Amino acid sequence: MTLEEIAKKMEDLESRSAALVEQAEASTDNAEIAGFKAVLTDEIQPQLAALTAERDERLREEEVKSLKGTVGTLQEAIDELRKGFPVAGEDGGKAVTATGEPNPYADGTHSYYQDIRMANKGRQDAIERIAGASGIEGKAMTEGVGAQGGYLVQPVIERQILDTRELDNVLRPLCSKLNVTTTEIELNQITLGTTAGWVAELAEKPEATALTLATVSASVFTAAGLATISNQLLADSNPAVDQLVTRDLAKRLIALEETAFLAGTGTGQPLGILNTPGLSTKTVTPTKVSDDGGLLDTVLDAITQVQTDYGQPTTILMHPRTWTRILQDKDANGVYTYGSPDVALRNDVRDPRTVFTGPVRTLWGVNVVLSNRIPTNLGIGTDESRVIVGDFSEALILDRQGITVDESPHVYFTSNQTVFRAEERVGFTAARQPKAFCVVGGAGLATG
Repeated sequence: MTLEEIAKKMEDLESRSAALVEQAEASTDNAEIAGFKAVLTDEIQPQLAALTAERDERLREEEVKSLKGTVGTLQEAIDELRKGFPVAGEDGGKAVTATGEPNPYADGTHSYYQDIRMANKGRQDAIERIAGASGIEGKAMTEGVGAQGGYLVQPVIERQILDTRELDNVLRPLCSKLNVTTTEIELNQITLGTTAGWVAELAEKPEATALTLATVSASVFTAAGLATISNQLLADSNPAVDQLVTRDLAKRLIALEETAFLAGTGTGQPLGILNTPGLSTKTVTPTKVSDDGGLLDTVLDAITQVQTDYGQPTTILMHPRTWTRILQDKDANGVYTYGSPDVALRNDVRDPRTVFTGPVRTLWGVNVVLSNRIPTNLGIGTDESRVIVGDFSEALILDRQGITVDESPHVYFTSNQTVFRAEERVGFTAARQPKAFCVVGGAGLATG
């Protein structure tokens, strides 16, 4: 039977079963109900099982048929690919394709194998050259080569890298992002001195023409990492070790870029927020969180500073150890100082501090975000951390090239190993509106 015929018979059995159930529900005769049940269990269920088995077999046959068609298409693509190699022609000995057209690889200007790689990454010029040499449609040829060379796994790897980046990078969701095509951009920093006031009818309106214009430059830098894996491990591992390696490389690049966004020096790497000139700063000296002028007071001062100089901050960024100190702070009676305004609840399991340790944390209505990449080795004793209060949308991430992973079996050909390379090109600046940030530092943020 065909799949359509099997489906029709299943529908008939379903209708018949539903009718028997309705009859059983309407009947008050136990013997009659038992008869309906016997028909269901002894007649309809075996028929349904047989139809299910036959349907599964038909589906398997369809899948095998589809697979054979795919293999046939792939073989055609490989055959067409072979036609693209330069062959000697009769036109003065010049190389031509099997179709008689001039071969774009005959003079050695372009690399055929490099074009195969680039075509699988979407380079249109490479696709067109390969299509011209092979005399087939570029899309079909590219898919054939991709399947042959294994490059169709690249979208999967890139999806994993994107997921990793979003899960493991705290700053990226907070900052603005800009795709760029150059290694350096210049941003105009504009400050307007405007005036407004009450005026009488027909009176001249107040006007201010003061305008300050400054240029802020931001550069793009390259970060990369390598991993070398034996080809035997690549062949034998389950799950595939190459995805584990590329994911791990991506995580290292993500950590590298976020560390630079926070504390980069600007030399060979982006200039981080903490080293950006013009930011407001606050210093905390008392080591106890709740003392006068302590950490909580100073963070509140930083919020006020941003509100005064710029506007409403969106985020308070701190190291997890700093947040833990805030949660653990107690008064002289051993009562937690951060939590419910109801003293009776502060030492209770219902203490709202337990909520604040979750994904959403706040101080005075401003979200608190934690990053273990905030430095903890600053200050005179090299044991201080920092707290950054600000509107992080004013920080700009410049994406020139996302994290890409390539592999080569040729570097360590003699030792039968494959090298994986992860690379990205990215820039960062918080200098276009430095007053949107206020950095809290000082001895009060030291360990202990």
